[in-house]
Amino acid sequence: MSHLRLQHLSKSFGDLAVLDDVSIEVERGEILVLLGPSGSGKTTLLRALAGFETPDAGRVRIGDEDITVQTPARRNFGLVFQHYALFPHMSVAENVAFGLRRLRRPDEEIRARVGEMLELVKMSHL
Repeated sequence: MSHLRLQHLSKSFGDLAVLDDVSIEVERGEILVLLGPSGSGKTTLLRALAGFETPDAGRVRIGDEDITVQTPARRNFGLVFQHYALFPHMSVAENVAFGLRRLRRPDEEIRARVGEMLELVKMSHL
């Protein structure tokens, strides 16, 4: 069974259908990339996953748990917007560490996980 399952998600804003019966399965440890032109629904899909948008239809599941109606705070997902200056006063590592610091993780864990993530996306030099 997939770790993350988006099942038949649909979301409209007025007459504009942004997501139309979207289903995606992601295994634990797998990296998923969403590519598409502006207006294709990428951000809406991520917002539905994080809980900032409620789908008109469909389900969001983590393992066996249906999290479709859980609040964003209970989902344990992060969402980083495209804008390059999310926290312009912070370094790249500080921006990556932000969520872990909010969760009050130990400093050594934060350093290790930030290093792993920056290495994964080939940004450790930043």
